[in-house]
Amino acid sequence: MNDIDIEDIDIESFLSELYMEGQINDSKSINKIDKYLNIMPETGKFLGLLAQITSAERILEVGTSNGYSAAWLALCTDEDVQITTIENDSKKVSAARENFLSTGLVDRIKIIEGDAPMILSEMSKSFDLVFVDMDRKLYLDILEDVIRLTRTKGVIVFDNAVSHKEEMTDVFNYFNGNSQFHTYLAPIGKGEFVALKKW
Repeated sequence: MNDIDIEDIDIESFLSELYMEGQINDSKSINKIDKYLNIMPETGKFLGLLAQITSAERILEVGTSNGYSAAWLALCTDEDVQITTIENDSKKVSAARENFLSTGLVDRIKIIEGDAPMILSEMSKSFDLVFVDMDRKLYLDILEDVIRLTRTKGVIVFDNAVSHKEEMTDVFNYFNGNSQFHTYLAPIGKGEFVALKKW
């Protein structure tokens, strides 16, 4: 177990510093693959609120980056909430793990390193809240597994739904034409497409 007590952490300062680190990293990175591309702070608050409203006990994130969004989810929920996050980039996995270690979150967030489509296809336990923030070209490739892994009355959230609206068209069409879901496009941050699984 990690010796750091989360209650001793200045949560607001930690999240602010982590966000700024991401901004600095991205401004210096030439290649997109090296950028953290963190969610906006208001998106973090929104995800945290969703997790609380849905009383989420199991949360899945697809796309860890440096751990900023997973940290929001962990710090906005009870200590018994389990968070699993998937990331294919080993450097980002290392950065996220270091950030979690520095705050005592390492025991609450499980990082799975590897190819998201393959990992998701092998998972079986359901989740209450799923946050998808990865390469948008792969969204359709993981869609069936994401839906399968979301419990009834569970929520799926896709990032960049406004900033990259054209790339999300197929995802919008799939959910909006499916009676299994209630959907809402939240104009928060870069845009969050929310789908509630009715049955």
